[in-house]
Amino acid sequence: MFERIKKYKRYKDYYAVCSFEVRGAGILTVIFGLLFCYFLNFRELFINFQEDLKQIVVMIIGGEFTLLGMSLAGIAIIISLLSTEELKIIERVDKNNTVDRVLSRFEFSALNFGVQIVYLIIIYFLIVSDKEVMVEWIFWSVFVVIVYHFLFNLFYVVALVGSCIKMNSIKRKCYKISFNERSLVDAANEIRIEYLLAIILKDKGIRKEAFLKKLDEMVDLSKMSNKDEVKKYLKDYYG
Repeated sequence: MFERIKKYKRYKDYYAVCSFEVRGAGILTVIFGLLFCYFLNFRELFINFQEDLKQIVVMIIGGEFTLLGMSLAGIAIIISLLSTEELKIIERVDKNNTVDRVLSRFEFSALNFGVQIVYLIIIYFLIVSDKEVMVEWIFWSVFVVIVYHFLFNLFYVVALVGSCIKMNSIKRKCYKISFNERSLVDAANEIRIEYLLAIILKDKGIRKEAFLKKLDEMVDLSKMSNKDEVKKYLKDYYG
């Protein structure tokens, strides 16, 4: 888990300004910061409404556990989505390690939710305790970090939906490549079979009529449900 996160430097996602999750989280953090600091005087409310805040923190922790489960489920879905054959095709044609990169995003999301759950539990116990509210600049610094991290996690999950769609697109491309390769192999095998059949018929002196008659007998002995269609196809093909 940590190897992939380190390999693709997922920590840079926190400040990748061009990404949807950073822009969304940054803008909303500024808006919430101004709203809670200058309009609601949240620090004073924090002292007076600690019981309500405890309930809010508990609900957020519950929601975070759900999102953590979604991130872990996403990893399992992606792993099960691709067959061994498709993974081989991706390794052959994809030079960007797309599957590994997508998995690293899900792992990074799960790690973030795990970390946030831990420090929210700590915050809950701090609220329950009789500790005084921290000095103002520390209070607002912690507030900004928590709000940004929380919003970043939410937007990151939304961005992961796009990654899942991308994986589905990759799976369809793998199917097309696999289908084309199978078609090529089938065509080559058909030529080989026709060539060998022609040699055998020539060497044994078997006429086409006798050959077709024998094929019809084999079809009759089989358990096919569409025997007449198969016979017609063989007659048209070898007739």
